[in-house]
Amino acid sequence: MSSADTPTPTPPPPRLLLINPNTTSSMTEALQPAISSLQLPVSVTLFTCPAPGIPSINSPADSARSADLCLPHLLHLLPHYDTFLIACYSHHPLVHLLKRETTALTSAATSGAGGTGARKYVTGIFEASVLACLSLLPEHERFGIVSTGKVWETALTDAVQAFLHGGEAATRYAGTETTGLNATELHDLPAEEVKQKMKEATKRLLQRGNVGAICLGCAGMVGLDEAVREACVEELGDEKGKRVHIVDGVKAGVGQLVGNARCAF
Repeated sequence: MSSADTPTPTPPPPRLLLINPNTTSSMTEALQPAISSLQLPVSVTLFTCPAPGIPSINSPADSARSADLCLPHLLHLLPHYDTFLIACYSHHPLVHLLKRETTALTSAATSGAGGTGARKYVTGIFEASVLACLSLLPEHERFGIVSTGKVWETALTDAVQAFLHGGEAATRYAGTETTGLNATELHDLPAEEVKQKMKEATKRLLQRGNVGAICLGCAGMVGLDEAVREACVEELGDEKGKRVHIVDGVKAGVGQLVGNARCAF
């Protein structure tokens, strides 16, 4: 067999550390079915912030505190994974902190190797979902977010502006509507109550006009896309309602990280 006929070896799947920066392990475990449904070549390890910590991240202040609590537990894990997804729907400080730490590791790995080596990739479910929306929509359509407590209406608006640095891209953001529930209540309250609040928030968002994509603005909303779809159809009719993109940040983040790693960007 000539060298041209030699099969190219299949690279090992990227190693993904999915990080839940709160202490509620049931929320972490609830993400696994969504990841498995993607059927992507990836090896996933779930991380939950050790107690004592924050059971439910309900504000930007909680996000900042959870980053301080998680980081010391994560530093020794960084050499053992290729990709890192922060599963908190906020402009979470861990995204920046882990990028800083992994940049140093990547620099050491690629030094003197012609620019190749053990590159590492970091994102959050917020960042991944916003980028997914911008890639999915035509220029005249906007995206919005359905999230939990009212504090996120302002906090996520500020986060979108900061992430997109204002300008034309930020004008594609239609706003955030909230359910009034916190992340743990999404799992603990009766399913019909949660579904109704999700639908009401979705309809308010659609009434802002020209919304072509909706982000599930909490990791705890995994699996609630059907409620959002029902609301879209009820509000816009069958044809237009089924055209709206519903973006799960966990799925978006896993897809982006696996793609970046496999392409060695």
